Amino acid sequence: MKIAALGYYGFGNLGDEAVLAGIRTALTERFPAAQLLVLTADPTATTALHPGVGTVNRWHWKETVRALSGTDLFVFGGGSLLQDVTSARSVLWYVLMALIARRKARRVLWWGQGIGPLSHPLSRKMVRLIAQQADGLTVRDIKSATLLKEIGVTRSIEVVADPAFALDPAAVTKPSGTLVALRRWPGVSPETLARSLSGATALPMHLPDDLEAHGELPCYNWQREGASVAQVLGQVAVAEQVVAMRLHALIFAARCGTPFVALSYDPKVDALARATGQEDALLDAVQATPDSLRAAMALVRESAPKRREQLHAFAQAERTRARRPGELAREWFQ
Repeated sequence: MKIAALGYYGFGNLGDEAVLAGIRTALTERFPAAQLLVLTADPTATTALHPGVGTVNRWHWKETVRALSGTDLFVFGGGSLLQDVTSARSVLWYVLMALIARRKARRVLWWGQGIGPLSHPLSRKMVRLIAQQADGLTVRDIKSATLLKEIGVTRSIEVVADPAFALDPAAVTKPSGTLVALRRWPGVSPETLARSLSGATALPMHLPDDLEAHGELPCYNWQREGASVAQVLGQVAVAEQVVAMRLHALIFAARCGTPFVALSYDPKVDALARATGQEDALLDAVQATPDSLRAAMALVRESAPKRREQLHAFAQAERTRARRPGELAREWFQ
């Protein structure tokens, strides 16, 4: 069986690589003999981080079209691929790829997609078109499902969990205290926050973009270390707490039962904090100060056992939901 996957892969973003690793884990459970082809911006980096997968450069159109021939299942997602905040051209590119995949693959499955915002009428029309043509639609949150319905999608839509929840952390022997994942954002001075976190270790999720955001903090550079996604998860699992302004750093913490302080820059961060019962550990990233951050960290530290229990229960349920798209695909090929 031949499976192809398209997402934001090969761009140095650990969150998106965790999405791919989670999808691969769930697919391997259902299709152990399947061949997985990844459409990636950097085939060399993808092969290094995900040994055993096939790759094709997503920017080489003719090569990509040839590689998709004979595909049984085309997996689209997850992550936030279909949004026009960055550029309407991004939506157009993914729509064109989805249309090609529809012609080449027997089945097309959207896997834990995060949809929107879709501000432009043309973007909404194009997304509706490819959604109506897919064999299965799964999204990672209710907001995405609601938006698809709002733009006119009439197909059945199932809300599942982020694919990263399907992953297991690798065992590591070097425990860490606080892991910090900051980023650049309008109105935020990550360096100021980083200077207030003496003794913490930086975990840059998007390389090289996030490196300077952490100031002089010692850095766990997963790319330079040659670490797998599971090994990074292992580091999160043994951390005392995580302070993050990256969604997937927070998802990693939730998956591992590690207490966290969430610096909100997007409604999806707020939604995760609410879903995990950690609203009191949520700070607005723009309004956060070193003092408010240290106070939130102290609160989390004092109630860590209860938080770990809450997060482990949440992760167990999400683990099952993260595998649901694989079950749908299995039904098609029984």
